[in-house]
Amino acid sequence: MDNTRKKVHESKLVEGKVAYFKFLKGNPTSSYQHGLDEFMMMVTNNPVTALMVVVEDDEAMFSKEMQEIWLNTGVFAEQNNIQKWGVVVPSMTKELTIQYLIEGGEEVRRYETMIFHSDEDSCLTWCLQ
Repeated sequence: MDNTRKKVHESKLVEGKVAYFKFLKGNPTSSYQHGLDEFMMMVTNNPVTALMVVVEDDEAMFSKEMQEIWLNTGVFAEQNNIQKWGVVVPSMTKELTIQYLIEGGEEVRRYETMIFHSDEDSCLTWCLQ
């Protein structure tokens, strides 16, 4: 019997201060909670100053459940003194929605935000500055 699960995310700590998380394409929204728990543990156990989230799937990120995850991640980021949150999106079609969500929706967040279009290198450079 094969007990391996399909990986729904990639995560790593970059230069000890950027928590990197990539949502892999083709996974249901409900599968992201395990990855987000891992991501949050990375932030609380290290001197992280920036979050970098890469979205591969343009459609999966916008259910009501996923919007709550984005907003809750923003609350978590603020509680953990994150200074920057960069997001890489596959297309510009959802830029305004993501920008609204990472900035806190109706709330105002203290960290800086930036959206990048399919450019992980530029996002990482910005997060490390």
